[in-house]
Amino acid sequence: MWDAGWDEIFRRNEGGLYPPEELVRTMARWYGGEPGHPGVKVLEIGCGSGANLLYLARQGYEAIGIDGSGVALDIASRRLAAEGLAATLHHGDVGALSFPDAGIDCVIDIECLYANSFADSTRIVSEIHRVLRPGGRFFSKHFMVGLSAESEARLDGEANTLVGVTGGVLRQGYGIARLLSEEEIPLLYGRFDEIEYDWVIRTDRNRRLTVKEWLIQCRK
Repeated sequence: MWDAGWDEIFRRNEGGLYPPEELVRTMARWYGGEPGHPGVKVLEIGCGSGANLLYLARQGYEAIGIDGSGVALDIASRRLAAEGLAATLHHGDVGALSFPDAGIDCVIDIECLYANSFADSTRIVSEIHRVLRPGGRFFSKHFMVGLSAESEARLDGEANTLVGVTGGVLRQGYGIARLLSEEEIPLLYGRFDEIEYDWVIRTDRNRRLTVKEWLIQCRK
């Protein structure tokens, strides 16, 4: 359920240059913290303007990114070239991944799934499971219910899916925003053999807003 509003968002703001601390910590736990991971294929869904791909490429992973925004991918390509780094970029639908079965070692989602309906997210997770090799890992950072957000309405049949975000910590103008409850975690990620999850909760704007995020780790 990619929305063309993301192109305009990236035109106005190219996005950050650094990965979230939770991704760095997770990858170090799984693969070691020092650079040098040749042959380990890591796919980022919703890679945006490339902050996480830059980190992965610097660490020596075979970095692959897919996004629906051509504007974001142009920024990512420029940033990679400026540092002499390599990553494979795909312009496409994260719900229809153009990769063979069982060919990817690790998939990361840094708040891509939340911008899709629950039905579409289920399809995306199914595709992630398909392209991961046996034993492959999936890290998903996903906004939680209780996050400070205002919206005009809810998507029909999805009480936690916001339509027309108008305030709070989320960006505006890109379609829907789906928040995830603990009860929904096994429904969305349950096809994986192992699921572990933690959370990060912080405040923003001098404690006026609350940011709540799940840190979900899966293994096929």
